[in-house]
Amino acid sequence: MLLIHIITALLALVCVLQETQAWGYKNGILHNSIWLEQAAGVYHRESRKGRYQLTFKEAKAVCKFEGGSLATYDQLEAARQIGFHVCAAGWFDKGRVGYPIVKAGSNCGFGKIGIVDYGYRLNKSEKWDVYCYNPKSKECGGVHTDQEKILQSPSYPDEYPDDQICYWHIRVRYGQKIHLQFLDFDIEDDTDCISDYLEIYDSYDDVSGFSGRFCGDDLPEDFISAGNVMTLKFLTDSSVSAGGFRLQYTARFHSTVRP
Repeated sequence: MLLIHIITALLALVCVLQETQAWGYKNGILHNSIWLEQAAGVYHRESRKGRYQLTFKEAKAVCKFEGGSLATYDQLEAARQIGFHVCAAGWFDKGRVGYPIVKAGSNCGFGKIGIVDYGYRLNKSEKWDVYCYNPKSKECGGVHTDQEKILQSPSYPDEYPDDQICYWHIRVRYGQKIHLQFLDFDIEDDTDCISDYLEIYDSYDDVSGFSGRFCGDDLPEDFISAGNVMTLKFLTDSSVSAGGFRLQYTARFHSTVRP
């Protein structure tokens, strides 16, 4: 009997070690090789009317319109594990509501890290945002952990589509900063950039760290993050389009003051 208990304990230890080895840091970024590629297909969407305006039925329609589906809890957690952090509650699979938190904060997540889970909602007419999953549609947004990468608006260099809301979440190694350089820029110009615009957030999400909203055809100045994360938000309305943008981000170890 004692031998059986010892064998059981050893098997349990092996499982724990395997699970621990499955997740690990690579170049200062938490990765899981099984989920890494799929997790990049998870993205957050909100209604064109603003935050928290989608019923469960409308949320499913938003994901379906873009060729995706509601993200599952596991997909959302996998994305969170590689840096996907959004301080906005949204629908996901089977009528569940919640949001992913990477870094605890006083303004979001109740000081916790993980999936802030509101559970399965009985009232499907409640209004939230939505988390979609589409690993084949990475043109509009995504989680990016490369040391250097070119990002561009949907359909670039052709005109970008109407009714887009895209989020690019950039996360590089701890101790590094993100140098953002604009290579081409042409977004519908209007007063206060209300119709179409690109926003930069020096944070994990689009709630804190707002650093600027841009439209028109003037090339924005370079931007250097304060830390190792950055969020870009691109929003377009249902009317005029333009050529879009192309930019490059580079991870750097330096103490340069932001321009």
